[in-house]
Parts: sequence; C-alpha cells; structure tokens
Amino acid sequence: MPRTLVKWLFATYLLGSGIVWSILILPLFPFVGRRGRYWLARQWCRAVVVMMRVIVGVTCSVEGLEHLPDGPFIMLCRHESTWETLTFMALFPRRVSFVFKRELKKIPFFGWVLVGLDMVSLDRGSLRQAHQAVTRECAEKLALGDAVVIFPEGTRVAHDAPLKLASGGVRLACATQVPVVPVVHDAGKVWPAKKWPDRPGHIRVIVTPTLPPDCTIPQELNRLAQVQMDRALAELR
Repeated sequence: MPRTLVKWLFATYLLGSGIVWSILILPLFPFVGRRGRYWLARQWCRAVVVMMRVIVGVTCSVEGLEHLPDGPFIMLCRHESTWETLTFMALFPRRVSFVFKRELKKIPFFGWVLVGLDMVSLDRGSLRQAHQAVTRECAEKLALGDAVVIFPEGTRVAHDAPLKLASGGVRLACATQVPVVPVVHDAGKVWPAKKWPDRPGHIRVIVTPTLPPDCTIPQELNRLAQVQMDRALAELR
C-alpha cells in the first residue's frame, strides 16, 4: 500500500475514532467516577495500539516494567512524538496522569475528555505561578496513587537530538518525596513530530531503574536521570 495512503488512512482513523469515542463516553463521565472515566478512555488508547499495527504495521514493546514502584511515582519521559501521549495509558499497568499544556483543554472532544480525566494542566504564563500550581496538582494526583508523567525537555524533540533535561520534574520529586523513574523510547523514528506514521516499524520503550530515593538534591537527581536516560537512548540508536 502506498505510504501516502497509509498515512491518511491512519490519520482518518485516529481523528474519526477519537471524535466518535468521545461522543460516546462523554455523557457517561458524570456517572462513572474518576476510575471509570480513565477505564473508558483507556479502551480507545488500546484500540490505537492495535490499529497502528493493522494499518501502518507499527508494533511496540515495553521493557523494564519491573522497575516501577508499587506506590505513586514521577515518570520523567523523553518526548519525541504524539505516540506516547496516546498509548501510555494502554501500555502501562498503572494509572498515569500527564502534565499537559492548558491550551489542549480547548480542543473539541479531545480536550473535553482530558478535563474529565483529571490530569495536570500547565499554564505557561508566569513561571513561578505555573510551578506552584503544577506542584499542587501533581501532589494531589500522587496522593491518589497516580504515576505523574512529565516531559522534562518541555516539547517534542527529534529522536537523534541530544537529551536536555529541565529540572522541574526532579524539583517536584524532592518537594513531594516520591520516587523518580526515567523512561525513554524511540517513537520519533516511526512517528516524528508534526508528521504522521507511514511505514512499518517497532517502537521500544525502556523503563530504567528508579533513581535513589535518598537523593534529595535536585541537581544531583537531574544528573542521575540524565545518565540513565542517555545510556538507555544509546541502546535505541
């Protein structure tokens, strides 16, 4: 099948199914509670994983799930693609709450579902106010047992781009006293930023070991995260 056709077939499925599924589940949100809303949204994420394999020929695997703590934790994740934001709810056995930019709430259907999922929104106005608000919201989600997913590079980057971690995630970990788990993947090879996937491939997600819980210095914690993520990324290149 021509790559252009594959690309637009998958794009049509993703956008169309997202709208239809949102229309079906949004009326249920007031009645099913936080756990039920997450379960409903997760079914669509699972379908995305399946249909990427069927339409595009893209498969995926997760290595290192044994490193996930039993309780709440902060996941510092490489951000290369739209892929991880659509599939992590399906791939990880724990409930994940993304830290996402507040503007996404305004997107019809998709944004409304995000609001109902009770994740963490980031207002990119005042940095000080944003940090305080995100710290408060993340602490609330962690208290509920969530894994909070933070993209410490701030935006999507190419797979071969050098890793540059901002310190917000580790400062949050020090403030909330929860473990930090660095995660990398190579989705950018298959689904680059601002493009659609159009060829078969395999996406690997590597969950690296939990950072030492007794490390309470943000700069040192960030350095340890950088070392682990760089080492894991080397396996994916």
